[in-house]
Amino acid sequence: MQAIYEYTGIVETVCELQTFASGFTKQDLVLTDDNDVQTKYPNHIAFSFKKDNTNLLKNVQKGQRAKVRFAIDGRVWQDPKTGKNRYFTDLTALKLELLDADGSSTEPMPDPADVPENVLAGDTEDLPF
Repeated sequence: MQAIYEYTGIVETVCELQTFASGFTKQDLVLTDDNDVQTKYPNHIAFSFKKDNTNLLKNVQKGQRAKVRFAIDGRVWQDPKTGKNRYFTDLTALKLELLDADGSSTEPMPDPADVPENVLAGDTEDLPF
């Protein structure tokens, strides 16, 4: 089973919904770490919400505190022209929880057992190339 991680931060941006020719949909959410907001070089962490999980971003706005439960996915792609491998890492968001200013939840976060198996199995059908 794939490891599940959590990250809490401030919403920096909700990117546009992307729809690929195959019908696959993806939307990114960028969070900035609470502690890094005032630093010169804050970390901006992008999480990918895929397929039906893009619905979780409908009411998310810049400046909100949020907690994301995610899996780390890695893939290799071999360039057919050069034969060289290229490696991709993706933070696949599984759940989103909006937080109040004091850190308490505004909605319950379901258990990881509710995550679809194809997300945990590293479904590779979502590659845009």
